Amino acid sequence: MAKILLLVAVFAAVYFIVRGYARGMTRTPDPPQVKGEEDMVKCRYCGIHLPRSESSSAAGDTFCSEEHRRLHGL
Repeated sequence: MAKILLLVAVFAAVYFIVRGYARGMTRTPDPPQVKGEEDMVKCRYCGIHLPRSESSSAAGDTFCSEEHRRLHGL
């Protein structure tokens, strides 16, 4: 009786391992996560384009850093 239970347990383990492997092979990868779209602005001093949230603004102009804002004279 113990040999039959051991045999059933081995078959069940093999079944679940093969089933899990087969599911992993058929699963499609998740698409890459895209952040929300954001306006791009151009630095008045050096001309680099960057997201508006990373820019520095002064007197209606946008800059990529506080240093470029200062060097531009604002």
